Amino acid sequence: MIEKDVMELRARVAKLERTLELVVHQLGVRLPVDPPVLGVSTRVLGLARAGDKIGAIKAYREETGVDLAVAKRVIDELG
Repeated sequence: MIEKDVMELRARVAKLERTLELVVHQLGVRLPVDPPVLGVSTRVLGLARAGDKIGAIKAYREETGVDLAVAKRVIDELG
């Protein structure tokens, strides 16, 4: 039961993060990037820090479901 609750909470948090990213993008607001807040995983962060921006953007989109423009902005802010 606890595992199911955790999974549901993670899904809700991911949805809220995606919604916030879309709202921020639509408003044209630039927020300081804080990987845990923006939902950047260690995998994505590692790719970005290694200079693999395309890989980081692709991985971020796969993990979060955001569009290309939002993912690019997030990754550009990381590096």
